[in-house]
Amino acid sequence: MLIGGNDTTKKIDNYAITVLGVPGNVLMENAAVSFIKHMDMTSDSYLVICGKGNNGGDGYAIARQLHVSEKNVSIFCVDNINMSNDCKINYNICKKLNMKIYYDIKELEHLLINSKIIVDALFGTGLNSEVTGKFKDIIKKINKFSVKAKVYSVDIPSGINGDTGEIMGEAVKAFKTVSFVTYKKGFFNKKNESCFGNIEIENIGINENIFSELTDDYYLTKKFIRRYIIGRNKDFHKGNFGKVLIFAGSKGFSGAAKITVNSCVRSGAGLVTLLTYIDIVDNISSSIIEAMTIEIDNSCLKKNFEEIEKVILNSDVVAIGPGIGKTENSFNIFKKIINYKKNNKGNKINLVIDADGLNLLSENKKIFEKIKGRTVLTPHLVEFSRLTGITPENIEKNKFEICKNFALSKGVILLLKGRNTLITNGKKTYINSTGNPHMANGGMGDCLTGIIASLIGQNYGLIESANIGAFLHGYIADELLKKQYIINASHIIQTLPEYMRKLFI
Repeated sequence: MLIGGNDTTKKIDNYAITVLGVPGNVLMENAAVSFIKHMDMTSDSYLVICGKGNNGGDGYAIARQLHVSEKNVSIFCVDNINMSNDCKINYNICKKLNMKIYYDIKELEHLLINSKIIVDALFGTGLNSEVTGKFKDIIKKINKFSVKAKVYSVDIPSGINGDTGEIMGEAVKAFKTVSFVTYKKGFFNKKNESCFGNIEIENIGINENIFSELTDDYYLTKKFIRRYIIGRNKDFHKGNFGKVLIFAGSKGFSGAAKITVNSCVRSGAGLVTLLTYIDIVDNISSSIIEAMTIEIDNSCLKKNFEEIEKVILNSDVVAIGPGIGKTENSFNIFKKIINYKKNNKGNKINLVIDADGLNLLSENKKIFEKIKGRTVLTPHLVEFSRLTGITPENIEKNKFEICKNFALSKGVILLLKGRNTLITNGKKTYINSTGNPHMANGGMGDCLTGIIASLIGQNYGLIESANIGAFLHGYIADELLKKQYIINASHIIQTLPEYMRKLFI
């Protein structure tokens, strides 16, 4: 699914009209037909509130569709001066059909009282200034009477900025928002999500793939993820599905190593080796029976370097960070690992860096140059704040641009964890649609790291691995929520093969 903001909406309309030759009023007709599919059509009273731009034009077309369905529909015309061309066409058709159109704001309150369904077609995504005057009063009245009525917003609730999701003075609080072609960037504003209600994305009579080049932002869905799946060649053996080295765990944090290794194994990596400290090996060896281990002697690190070098050079992917701590020894091993850019086969050694690996990186930013072009970073918001020096609050305000700029400047794939996980290579951005708060507990990030490293080993690209990994991780949690209340990393790991089959085949 495509993600778009104010400019994207304009580009799509312009492309459809000027390149494809679809008249604007036809687009409005298609939008109206799509819109009413999501409305409660059992009511006996409908009110459509129309502005004078194209959003208002959609409103008039929706009113006509309701009229055709023999519904009792009234229209409140906010302004019939200087209407957009397509809005005026639909307005005039409504007039010629002798539909009930009202103009006096004094009548609006009476209309709202007597309407069980309200359609908000006042402003669309083009709003770029504060809502004031009578428009503000109208929105306040809509919200006042929405307690006893269902409010459906066209494309975006009026008063919301399509790019940021910020309220421009006053905003409609919708029961449902039916948006066209793209999932609006503004919908990701957590602070104002109560304004959006349920969000539905509809087409305008044109396949969305036609518009895919007009945006660099995408919403990950099952259909989208399935485009990536490459399957497994019948003649392949374990060596074809990746040799993954995982540097994880330390005293007191052995669980991080177990989770990362087991999620990597269970998601299909060919060969997995755990590099960890000797004092926790006995504690975890029985829990990672399908992986090999290499022990690090904390007291004399240098004597391990030869063996560490061998396993690095025999690896396709290295995951670094879960539970390793920010010790001098961990940092020295980190530096050792990233110093090797190619393996014995001459292939690039790809990296997944998480948790303490990110903390070490944030304190030693000069080494970014060594990981460029081959790394997935998986921070949560606070870890990303450390990497950038930007406060979490400011990141949230301009997440798309900050994340894209960081990924592009550092030459990495950034996966910013959290609700609606964001993944970007600096050019294209993907937002994950899966996951829920019932999976918010320790070890989930380690589980995701293992999955992503495994997918990279299985010959998926870095951005594809991050996208599939994030979606799969949340998808399993969403499926498990149907039968249990809390989802732990162990639940994800246990069911990985089952749900991979459902998603991949």
